[in-house]
Amino acid sequence: MSAARHEYLTAMLDVLVYENILLAWQRMPLGDYLIVSHEGEEIRLTAQQADLWTRGAFAVYLALVDQRRISPRIPGDSPHN
Repeated sequence: MSAARHEYLTAMLDVLVYENILLAWQRMPLGDYLIVSHEGEEIRLTAQQADLWTRGAFAVYLALVDQRRISPRIPGDSPHN
């Protein structure tokens, strides 16, 4: 996985934590990732698995925002009228 792809992945994970979708995440040795759900479940993934998992989670998050089922917390973002 390229350095740019890792940066994009970590940015998406940071947003998911900030938006309270995930509890935490951590980069592990050998490029693996540890993702912690709100239930306390620890999910250990390779970089490629984390990339796919995060894309899916982010797509669900965006769909929920688009459907106005949740409101984003991102600073400066205003709710749609």
